Amino acid sequence: MIKLDNISYHIGKQQILHDITLSLPSAQIIALIGPNGAGKSTLFSVMARLQPLQSGQVRFAEHDIVSCHARTLSKTVAMLGQDNQVQGRLRVHELLMFGRYPYHQGQPTAHDQQKVQEIIERFELEPLAERFLSTLSGGQRQRVLIAMIVCQDTPYLLLDEPLNNLDMYHAGRLMRELRELSHGQNKTVVIVLHDINQAAQFADTVVTMKEGRVLATGAPVDVLTQETMKVLYNVDVTVLNHQGRPVIVDTV
Repeated sequence: MIKLDNISYHIGKQQILHDITLSLPSAQIIALIGPNGAGKSTLFSVMARLQPLQSGQVRFAEHDIVSCHARTLSKTVAMLGQDNQVQGRLRVHELLMFGRYPYHQGQPTAHDQQKVQEIIERFELEPLAERFLSTLSGGQRQRVLIAMIVCQDTPYLLLDEPLNNLDMYHAGRLMRELRELSHGQNKTVVIVLHDINQAAQFADTVVTMKEGRVLATGAPVDVLTQETMKVLYNVDVTVLNHQGRPVIVDTV
């Protein structure tokens, strides 16, 4: 379980997050949604230790992110932010091996090699494995970065807008892989999404945010309603039902 207690965050005099308290269940896909400026990415950054924890507490199971040793935390939580600048002339398989660093500490074993090959095949990266990152398209690069995070093999994954630059096929493929990691391997995936229908289709729990506050938390069918969309985005929508999950259609 992930526990957030009284998380607040400010930049100068501007309050970005307001006393957020959440208990997020394990072995689920948990989608953070909300309009631009809602505080989703800031909350993500605090959870991922990309921004300092100014108040409150964040725990992944028994691990407090402030007091936990860095190596232990790197085997507990893997994260992918929006701004991922990878320097150096690296091939795809070499970058994926970086995801194994918390385990091999610079001396990869046969198990690490096997894990990298498994993820290359799982994410359909065989044609790219020997290519340099600088030769990849934006979507290919995004797929490789996500694969590197999965190589880290942690019980918790934090992903901020991982569908950026992905086409329809690869976006759906990624979400299905995340669902398998969650339901099949008991990993907890926290994902910031702008695509509401991806959240509706694949998330087990949806957390809605606006103006730095959590408005609602629950199953997609309970949270993604016409009223919610109006409050969050100030838009009128029609909510359909497909196999027990909501489908959001903009009302023209």
